[in-house]
Amino acid sequence: MIRNLAVAAALVAAVLSPALARADQRYYGETYNASIAPTGALDVELWSGYHQTRAGQGPGYWVHQLELETGLTDHWDVALYNIFLYAQGDTTRYQATQIESRYKLSDPGEWFVDPVLYLEVRKEWTEDRPWGVEERLIVAKDIGRLNLSGNLVFEQEFIPNGGGQEFENGYAAGASWELVPWLRAGGEAFGAWTRLTAEGRTLSQHYAGPAISIAVARSWLVLATGFGLTDESEKLRTQAILAFQF
Repeated sequence: MIRNLAVAAALVAAVLSPALARADQRYYGETYNASIAPTGALDVELWSGYHQTRAGQGPGYWVHQLELETGLTDHWDVALYNIFLYAQGDTTRYQATQIESRYKLSDPGEWFVDPVLYLEVRKEWTEDRPWGVEERLIVAKDIGRLNLSGNLVFEQEFIPNGGGQEFENGYAAGASWELVPWLRAGGEAFGAWTRLTAEGRTLSQHYAGPAISIAVARSWLVLATGFGLTDESEKLRTQAILAFQF
């Protein structure tokens, strides 16, 4: 029985492999690889991440996101995020609205690395931090079945009522290997240094862990985990992203 199921699964994979999704498929939970949404397509992405905090950092919480994304040209896309927060012992709240745009500077393989510019504007609703802006420089390189991706991250949060600004400089980097046409496995490291102007100190948080990406037909799924590496980091961050392309 088990052998029959294994054979059936192999046949299904073989049938589906020519139609595997490739446009805008993500390989990692936090690290962006150099891909954008295809022109005119509608991508619907469901994000769900759990943050397990350390003692004294408050309760664990979930962040759920609904993303609608489309390609405006072959090199430019735009996305709208609706973000919900659920803290343990609390109710689910609408946390933020976010607009994201990516611009691809070259076609895949045209330059030594594939560069993408990223801009995000975020409006917070649950905290006294109504506006935030994030910029990323995304670079990636495909070497056969191996993908290498790196992000430089810069973020500014504008605090009302004379609270000034908070600045964050961060990074994300991942490496993954295509095991079979529909399955990619690897890992990533990510983190940030956040300058808390009101408190006069810098918060240092860093994570590392595995990531897998599965693509079938016009959908893909990413499962990733980041383990906290510093005392100021959360103990654990998990991320699941399920996407459908129409």
